[in-house]
Amino acid sequence: MRKQNFKPLKMNLQLFAKESEGNSAGDSSGSEQDNTPGDGDTGSEEPENEESSEEDASLAEQLAELRVQNAKMKKAMDKAASDAAKYKKQLREKQSVEEIALQEKAEKEAEREEAFQKLLKENTVTKFEKNFLALGYSEELAAKAANAQYDNDTEELFKIQQDFQNALLRQKEAEWAKSRPNPPAGNSEDGTEDAFLKGFNSVSNLRV
Repeated sequence: MRKQNFKPLKMNLQLFAKESEGNSAGDSSGSEQDNTPGDGDTGSEEPENEESSEEDASLAEQLAELRVQNAKMKKAMDKAASDAAKYKKQLREKQSVEEIALQEKAEKEAEREEAFQKLLKENTVTKFEKNFLALGYSEELAAKAANAQYDNDTEELFKIQQDFQNALLRQKEAEWAKSRPNPPAGNSEDGTEDAFLKGFNSVSNLRV
């Protein structure tokens, strides 16, 4: 038998390497394509993001509007409190002015009444004083008696009258003593009363 010479087959390893790399690249590309969101997936996420953004904007607008309303309300409350305090102060000042006016009015009326009563007393006392002077009272006793009569002080008036009578008696006695002649021993021959006895009897009658 003839021996056949078998030549060893040279294996192109580079070809296998390229094919392996190509297969790996294909697998990798396929996986990337699978992981990459398609057109349908992108379209479903974008409306959700837009709705969320619209809701956030609406909430922000509502919050801003509430803040504006709160600020307006606070400003209105502050103004109302300020107006109330101002009105209360004005009311107190007005009441104080009215009270002062009433007090001044009462004081003026009291002054007028006092002046009227004083004038009335002066006129009345002057009238009474003239009456007592006509009775022979001294100016001092006449003024005291007139004031006592005006004040209805009967005790003081009686005392003044008693002083007046005592002063009048002393005056009569002094006048009689000055005008007393030298007394004779008794009655005159014609039966007339002695001048000394006559004066003495008149003074005695005043004491009674």
